[in-house]
Order: sequence, then C-alpha cells, then structure tokens
Amino acid sequence: MKARFGLVILAVGICLSNSGCKGSMELNELHIVHTVGIDVGQNNGIKITAEIAKLSTSGQQPKGMQDKTFYLSGEGSSLFEAARLMRTKSDRTLLWGHATVVVLSKAIAEQGIGKHIMALRRLRQFRNSTLIYVTEGKASEVLEATMPNASITSQALRGLSEGGESTALTEQETLIDVYEDLTNQYRDVHLPAVQLIEDPSGKKRSLLKTIGLYAFDNDRIAGYMKFKETKGYYRTMGKMSGSVETIPCGQNQTITFENTGNKSRVKTEVDVNGNPKVRIEINADLNLVSIQCDVKDVTISTIAQWENELNKAISDNVEQFIAFSQRNNSDLLGIKERIHRKYPKRWRKMKDSWDEIYPTVGFSVEVHSRIDHSNFML
Repeated sequence: MKARFGLVILAVGICLSNSGCKGSMELNELHIVHTVGIDVGQNNGIKITAEIAKLSTSGQQPKGMQDKTFYLSGEGSSLFEAARLMRTKSDRTLLWGHATVVVLSKAIAEQGIGKHIMALRRLRQFRNSTLIYVTEGKASEVLEATMPNASITSQALRGLSEGGESTALTEQETLIDVYEDLTNQYRDVHLPAVQLIEDPSGKKRSLLKTIGLYAFDNDRIAGYMKFKETKGYYRTMGKMSGSVETIPCGQNQTITFENTGNKSRVKTEVDVNGNPKVRIEINADLNLVSIQCDVKDVTISTIAQWENELNKAISDNVEQFIAFSQRNNSDLLGIKERIHRKYPKRWRKMKDSWDEIYPTVGFSVEVHSRIDHSNFML
C-alpha cells in the first residue's frame, strides 16, 4: 500500500513541477489536502478540518512523503469562507484537488447536506470520485484516529469501505453519486457510516470502523441502517455478493453459506384506487461452506429444506429494510421515480403528498434461493 501511495505522490510531484497543475509553484510552496472533515462551528457556522501529509523537497532528508500528517482548520459561515480562513493559518497554498475523502458529522447531516455537496461541486478542484462518509460524532476526531496500516485517514477509509462492500456491511458513495441523487431526485441519498471504536488491545486510542448506512429524507439524515437492514438493501438492489448467510441448526450452532449471485426485480404498480403496490422478487445463489451441527448426509431433500430456511432469512432482512425505509420516509429504492416513469398522469396527482403516501405503500417480497454447490455432498 505504501509503495503504491509513493508512486501516486511521485506522479503528483512530476505533474506539479512539469505540467503546471498549480502554475509554476514548487512542492515547498504547497500543502496537499488528503482528507476533509466538516463539522458544525460556532454560532451555527461551518468548521473545516484538513488532514495534510508532510512533504519534503528533494534537498531535504528524508525525501518525499513522510509517514506523518498535520491538521489545519477554519471556521466560517460557509464552506468557501471556512476554507479561505484556513489559508490564513498556512504558510503555503492549499491544494484541494487530491482530497479523496470528505467526512461529514451527523450534526451537519441533520441540518441538510445539499448546500455543502453543491459547494464542493462548485470548487473545481474536488474530484467526482471523492468519497463521502458520515460519522456520529465530530468529523475532526475521525481524521485524528489511529490507523495501524495506513499513514493517512483517506487510505484507511477507502480500504475499510472496500472490505465492507464484500461483506454487505457498507458501500462507497462518491461526490458525483450524492450530487446526482440530490439533483435528479431519483431516489433518496444514503451514505456509509464511519465509527470511532476503542482499541481492543487496551491501548488508549481510537480506531476506525465502517459499518452500516445513513439514510436520508431528501437532503437531511433520517436514520441509521444497521447490519440486517443494510443487507436487505443490498439484496433489493441486486448488489449482494461475497457475504454470508447463516441458518440455525442446533443450540448455538449454524450452517453457513456464501453468496455467489443475486438478482433482484422491483415491480411497481398502481391499483384502480390509486394505491401504489411494489413487488420485490429475488433470486439468490449460494454455496454451502460450513456446518457446525451433526449432519450425516447432505441429500437433495436436506438442501431443499435449507433453501426454504434461506428464503425466510433473506425475506426477513428485506422486510426489515422496507420497514426502516417507510418508518423514516427514506425512498432509497426510488419508488417515486418508478411510478413517475410508468404512470406519469397518476404521479402528478400523488407527487405533492408523496411523503404521506410512501409509508403506506404495500410491499410484497418473494425469494428463491438456490444452493449450487456443496463440498459436503456424499
């Protein structure tokens, strides 16, 4: 990881010195921002904290990127003003174009993220691929957490969320993803959650964990989706792969299956009375990977029984997600847009009262599980 990161920094250095990425400025005239935290400031203003990697020019030792960072912060009535005031604390020009992660505090998300996302989009240096996260506490504290295998917070968060996608614990959302959801209003926004946890080794330090998703109603945070609700969302969106499903087979014992494929179909109808109905059909392919209980033979009838139990387990997760979505009025599946496209005339009659209609929409879930392979068959 460090070698790869070193190559990135080398490329940045060449770009800055040769191609004029920042005019004719030298590295010793720049501070490269890698991670940005956005919190509520004083008098309900905005506080920005930037994590900056220490650099040294070719005439200093050691050369290039060091395994240390420092932090700058600024407060203002807007992101733009806070960033400008931060510049007054730095002896170098701040280069924002390499910021790969923005962390929003929950307090900011409760006020509404729309104006902040639009502000980031207007700052041309920010890339569309910048990752967005939400944390329960202060974003500035996330930037200062201990990272055993990474020198910069953005490295750690990118790696953690990539692992979360393969285990159905969370997923990555980029700046352009959030911007498109807010502007097109196809579906409500969801953002990955990052948490600070105590070091299990007993040392007095905080580590990072990415698990679960924050769901939004328009641009304001609506609620936090835990593990099962997040899995239900993944299933419904057809994104489930690589994670596991378990069913009980005795006291404190389970049978474990690996997800190898998942297809989902969301069908939306409006009945004669104008009531929306949504049918979700899911096909799940799984492999048997572990049996803790005493099973002598894995037969066709045994597999059929397991498939029925998996159908129920998966349906329960999806139904928990739907219940969460309706309870918090967070249309993460884009049901309103599906109705709009299929029934434009009926949609015009219900769009003004959609916030009252969505919690009453009737959902039905049908799951078909298939256990494709088993190393335990005799």
